[in-house]
Order: sequence, then structure tokens, then C-alpha cells
Amino acid sequence: MEQLRQLVAKALNIPVENVQESSSMENTDAWDSLAHMDVILSIEQHFAVNLEGDEIADMQSVAAIVNVLKNKGVTIA
Repeated sequence: MEQLRQLVAKALNIPVENVQESSSMENTDAWDSLAHMDVILSIEQHFAVNLEGDEIADMQSVAAIVNVLKNKGVTIA
């Protein structure tokens, strides 16, 4: 989970302490649609996965990102 938090924090340009499993586009000001694509690209590169459009649309929170990655067989430690 720490790696994912760091990726999201870096993509959003916010402190990692501000990224929790409950963090989402709705409650994180820096997480706008452009920053969302930075988050997605970082995740695809780091975890070596290809995300589909529906998955990308669903990944609007850290918890949702974890669920999508788990469904793709990625272990989030």
C-alpha cells in the first residue's frame, strides 16, 4: 500500500501523508481529471499493467485503485 500511496502522492504533487485509502477525486483537491491521468500512467508503468477505459473510470479513489489492481492479479503490500 505504501508504494501505491507514494505513486498517487507524486502524481498529485501532494505529501504522501495526505494520501489514505479513503482519498478520492471527491475529497482531494489536487486530484482533478488531468492529475487522474498522471495517477493512471504512474500505476500502469510501476505495476506493468494495461488498464481499460472502464477500469480507469472506476479508479477514482485509492480503495478503487486497489480493487482494480487486485482483480488484475497485482499484490498490493
